[in-house]
Amino acid sequence: MSFKNKLLGATLFALMFAGASASAQDKTIRFGSDATYPPFEYTNPSGEVVGFDIDLAKAMCEKMKATCTFQNQAWDGIIPALRAKKFDVIASSMSITPEREKAVAFTQKIWTTPNPLIGKKGLDADTTKEKTKGLDIGIQQGTIQDKYATKYFTDANIKRYKTFEDAINDLMTGRVQAVFADNGVADEFLKGPRGDGFAIIGTPLPSAADEEIFGKGTGFAVRKEDTQLLADLNKAFEEIRADGTYQKIAEKYFDYDVYE
Repeated sequence: MSFKNKLLGATLFALMFAGASASAQDKTIRFGSDATYPPFEYTNPSGEVVGFDIDLAKAMCEKMKATCTFQNQAWDGIIPALRAKKFDVIASSMSITPEREKAVAFTQKIWTTPNPLIGKKGLDADTTKEKTKGLDIGIQQGTIQDKYATKYFTDANIKRYKTFEDAINDLMTGRVQAVFADNGVADEFLKGPRGDGFAIIGTPLPSAADEEIFGKGTGFAVRKEDTQLLADLNKAFEEIRADGTYQKIAEKYFDYDVYE
């Protein structure tokens, strides 16, 4: 091989290596979230999507040397939007359930919390069929709480809402007596100024109450064919768990363990 050809080959190799490095550095991962679910995902006064899931996603993207973008997407259309490639990852407090696993691929568990009823202090109710009889309960439609209440709270009056916030608004005005939700959003509401006079009613339900419905915790979701992205997300999550980043982020939002 002539010196000229050797030089050309070395130059091409260098360009290929540089291109590969640049593509890894410049990779953009688009996240979709229903930003109506504080503290996990919500919009700040500037309209930016923020929250616990978002901070975790940003930390994971840093490990992957990728750029993150975030967009708001209504919950009832979030899986169809992912499959239509409007974004690449769902980061939206989505529980890992057998039904959803038919449509998308999930990362390992990101967090898990129980599921309480919220109502006025002193409300005589609990998370059982008997103690929800005749109770007006607000629930965000399409959630695991919706599915559980439909199956088990059969003597309650279930009112479904597009967002958790809509359900809370009706709780505050007395249109419903209780809201059945995830502990994270319930706790966020109760800690705020609007939570005065309200409390968790009865015993919150753990995932073990019906794992078929509540799932195995929440995860980020991708299209089934995006196997490399899924592997990269799982690896990045393991890294932020191992180096303490996960715990630091969690402590910004919670005073209890949201992983176990």
